[in-house]
Amino acid sequence: MNMKSLVHPAVIIASVVGILGLVWIALQFSVTIEFEEPEPSPVNTIPATRSPAPIPTTPAQEAVPTPNQAVTGTGALRMSNQTNQPVRVALLAKRSPNTNSTPAHWDFAPQEGSKEGLILSLPEGNLTLNKGDIVVAFAQDGSGRYWGPYVVGETPAPVWNNQVQEWQLTLN
Repeated sequence: MNMKSLVHPAVIIASVVGILGLVWIALQFSVTIEFEEPEPSPVNTIPATRSPAPIPTTPAQEAVPTPNQAVTGTGALRMSNQTNQPVRVALLAKRSPNTNSTPAHWDFAPQEGSKEGLILSLPEGNLTLNKGDIVVAFAQDGSGRYWGPYVVGETPAPVWNNQVQEWQLTLN
């Protein structure tokens, strides 16, 4: 076997780390990107390539969410995957001198947490979202569907639920 034709594992690892770094940089700058949705036409014959924004829902305890315009709350994230696709949810915490802004992600099976949602946590403990954190989700089935980016407290989703002091995001 010719040793020159093999790719060293360190090269593969460096490539993956480089790609993740580019994704992290893209997420850093995604805060300034604004998407303007076109006016819906009465007859839409062309399928949309971008998933519609999810309609936020509340868990079974019938709590009433607060509009995000005046929200500055910090709290957990309750996530519901109401799609028929496996989904990865990624978080990039807003940079601040007092926090670690390491990106994190969670994988959801189709319909996982679809009714009441699941509280997300980190390996080190509880997850707390703050205003300005970025959440994005994308399908892992090759369909190219994605949701977000959502800027906590600035975009319509996730929704702040003042009764239970948590952010709620439902993908559908």
